[in-house]
Amino acid sequence: MAQQEPTVIFAWVVEKTMDGKTERYLWDLGFVSDISKLGPEGSAAISALFIISDVPASAQLPELLNHLNPPPATLDTLTGMILSHAHADHYGALDEFPSSLPLMVGPGTKAWVDGSPDEEKPVPPWFWNHPKFIGEVGEEGAKGKGEGWHKIGSYEKAFDFFGDGSFWLMQAPGHCPGHQVALCRVSTSPDTYVLLGGDTCHSRYIYTPFPTPVARSEIACWAHPAEGPAESTKGTHTMHVDVAEAYKSIARLTRMEMEDNVICVVAHENEVAEELGVGVGEMKQGWEKWKENGWKKGKERGVHPKPM
Repeated sequence: MAQQEPTVIFAWVVEKTMDGKTERYLWDLGFVSDISKLGPEGSAAISALFIISDVPASAQLPELLNHLNPPPATLDTLTGMILSHAHADHYGALDEFPSSLPLMVGPGTKAWVDGSPDEEKPVPPWFWNHPKFIGEVGEEGAKGKGEGWHKIGSYEKAFDFFGDGSFWLMQAPGHCPGHQVALCRVSTSPDTYVLLGGDTCHSRYIYTPFPTPVARSEIACWAHPAEGPAESTKGTHTMHVDVAEAYKSIARLTRMEMEDNVICVVAHENEVAEELGVGVGEMKQGWEKWKENGWKKGKERGVHPKPM
């Protein structure tokens, strides 16, 4: 299925200051325009689904960090990187980041990648060889200040990475093994949060409101061009490896979006970029005042506020 319209890929800098020390983690790394870096199998798989073109270097990480003013982080101030999941449009140009930066992925990622046949591996060979450390959340070296898994909100397995309830890494199965989301506290008194939804789904209109059972297969599946013209037949292809689990994760996201002090954003939420007037590299401020600025109401109503 060729992608005819530009697709947003959000990447985030998560910043935390504790005891006078600031740590900065990059959540997801975007994509690359040179898909040959993904190897023959990866390039062929991506080409069959999307048209990759006109992505300037200035819009790709890590180069993008040099074109933001003020920059949310620079390579020498990053503490590490965290992936929502190991797909090409989320690990991007990983090999262009310093190998000294640790990479953290969701539990189950390593077994999925290592257990896949070579022609089906979701990552190219250089992926495992570049960072000096790759760990799954909760493992030694990828624990932060967390001390185990907890239930938080609608999520059954959440890891308190900074140990103070400000940054929860939560398992959200369905899209692929190891897929995770993050709940970030961005202000206090009162507490407000941004939930980074990864690829739990690929549009705001999927998780809010949650579709009725009759509509679910239409939401989760799509027709390959070989099956006929678009919308002429019920699709048999899906963005998720486990559709039943994906529905549960979507429902969890929907439940969190219902909270007045939580705003959810999935990785390819074009609606947010359009409704908040955000272009490439134009998000020059944090999300601390999303509630005060009315961003949640704006994205729900399709209201375009003044440019930031």
